[in-house]
Amino acid sequence: MRVLVPFGSSALTGYIVAVTPQPETGGKPARIRPVTARLEETPSVSPDLLALTEWVAERYLAPLGQCLRLAFPGAPDGRTNRKRTSRVVEDRPTPVVPPPVAADFPVALPPLHKKILDAIVRQTHESVLVPATTHALVGFYGEAIQATLDQGRTALVLVPEAAGVEAVQAFFTARWGGRCQTYHGALPPGDRRRAWARIQQSEAAVVLGTRSAVFAPLSRVGLIVIDQEDHPAYKAENVPRYDARVIAAERARRSGAVLVLASAHPSLETVHATGWDQDARALHSASANAPSMTVVDLRDTPSGEILSTPLLEAMAAHLVVRKRVLLFLNRKGYASVLICRDCGHAVQCPACSVGWTFHKHDGTLRCGYCGRTGKAPETCPACTGTRLFQTGLGTEALEEAVHLRFPAARVARLERQRAGGDRANAAILSLWQAEELDILIGTLLVITRMPRPVASLVGLVNPDATLHLPDFHAAEQAYHTLSEVMTLADPHDSDAAIMLQTHIPQHHVIRALAQRDPGIFYENELAARKALGYPPFGRLIGLRVSGTKEDLVEAAAIRWATLLRTAGGTSQNKIEVLGPIPATPAKVRGRLRWQLVVKGTDEAALRQAVRVTFADLEKAGKAGGLRYDIDVDPQSLLS
Repeated sequence: MRVLVPFGSSALTGYIVAVTPQPETGGKPARIRPVTARLEETPSVSPDLLALTEWVAERYLAPLGQCLRLAFPGAPDGRTNRKRTSRVVEDRPTPVVPPPVAADFPVALPPLHKKILDAIVRQTHESVLVPATTHALVGFYGEAIQATLDQGRTALVLVPEAAGVEAVQAFFTARWGGRCQTYHGALPPGDRRRAWARIQQSEAAVVLGTRSAVFAPLSRVGLIVIDQEDHPAYKAENVPRYDARVIAAERARRSGAVLVLASAHPSLETVHATGWDQDARALHSASANAPSMTVVDLRDTPSGEILSTPLLEAMAAHLVVRKRVLLFLNRKGYASVLICRDCGHAVQCPACSVGWTFHKHDGTLRCGYCGRTGKAPETCPACTGTRLFQTGLGTEALEEAVHLRFPAARVARLERQRAGGDRANAAILSLWQAEELDILIGTLLVITRMPRPVASLVGLVNPDATLHLPDFHAAEQAYHTLSEVMTLADPHDSDAAIMLQTHIPQHHVIRALAQRDPGIFYENELAARKALGYPPFGRLIGLRVSGTKEDLVEAAAIRWATLLRTAGGTSQNKIEVLGPIPATPAKVRGRLRWQLVVKGTDEAALRQAVRVTFADLEKAGKAGGLRYDIDVDPQSLLS
């Protein structure tokens, strides 16, 4: 339970997690200050959820206080006492649960669906991968949830983003009414606390939410569904940087619940854990009647051409019969960076070591990391040369090219951080739904905003850029993203088509998309990961040192690497340390950054090595504003 405790001249939120007969003072006289007030009259977090947060702290090498906050609706002062914890154990009333009800299921269920429903009825723990889209599974989710409720148990459904909650909320509410409760970070604080209280008091038996809902205070959990399980939003960016999929799996194991992992293009880890072949082939056969797919080889196309002749011809053919076109390019602005022809200097954000994105429509530069803006210079900041040129084409340049070739077409761009903000994007989607636009140019928003824009022709303008990122997850993320964008080709349009422009048609991601055969992607990517010892065949912990003085940051990163190599040498299982190197980018918001990665097959040994060395570094002090960050199972090495 939560309490207010004195901390200097202020009062902070503390958590009583245990009671001990004697204070742990290390032989020194006890200096215990009294609790100021209790924030609850009775414990509000169950012993099993408390144990789960302790497991999270251990798993992600995070302070227990930060993890405990995840299980509560929110601390009043927004701060946490990280140093003091104690243990209280009290009996809590067990919710009254109706007796199990026998269920009759249709005989002609798909095998995976029948497997899930049978496990729910038997009340046995099972993890099942279902390779299908949210739209195809909503009806089945209803059946599985109802079967769980019939057993006197509760259900938790996770979706990646709040917009996804809204998309399926009506279905859930219509079926279960007040027994269903939404729970996610986008709720206003008061609504979130009331939702948490309803769940904790067993007024809601079905919870629909985003990643934070994995800590919802449900009792007797019988079913956990992770929809679009490959989505990166399930990994938290802030301490404790938990992965909701990993915690859901642990919670399902502890509760004896059925875990359903659903995605039309599952993550590599899930495919490896559950067996890829049957699921991938099922996806392949299900897409036999999908829109036509054409790969345009750009290797013979003149440099700088953003739209190839085949794509232009396809666009003209669709527009002439009043059918709409969607062009996907996940790069905003007119150009990625301004470069000086005289000295080669790239014009960069002064607070971050990344090139400014040039926006031609208003002549501004914008940093994609800190959001800082400025006017485009007329001369090079390094040599005062006047020969600045733009490189790396973005959505503005694409829009300019489209207007040039199709001047009569009604064109709009859908992207974040645009003039008019979210309202402008909502207006554009409304125009699209009303069929008052002919061509839509979009970034990732085309697959994250609801309702999704569906078109007769979908053009993937430059997918190669994402495949060349220096990150072991680059190919997988590109495959998931491009697969999702391809679903925007109207399945009810007999003329629907997809065109993909590429300089690397032989890449396994491109071949898998072109042939609509997930097996090509999974076989090749798993083989590459295995050869290099990357997940799911090995484990990674990403480490970063940041500060305001470059020499101190570099020295601290080198010291951490040295300590880790020494710690790894005493381990029975080999620990590999990659780096340290300057992070990508090396400076963000004025802070210099270095990174290193710990790699190996023994998770416990990796965590122990990081834990011990981190403690040594903390003792050495934080001169120069040094900060040490730990990311267990990083989803990307670029951040």
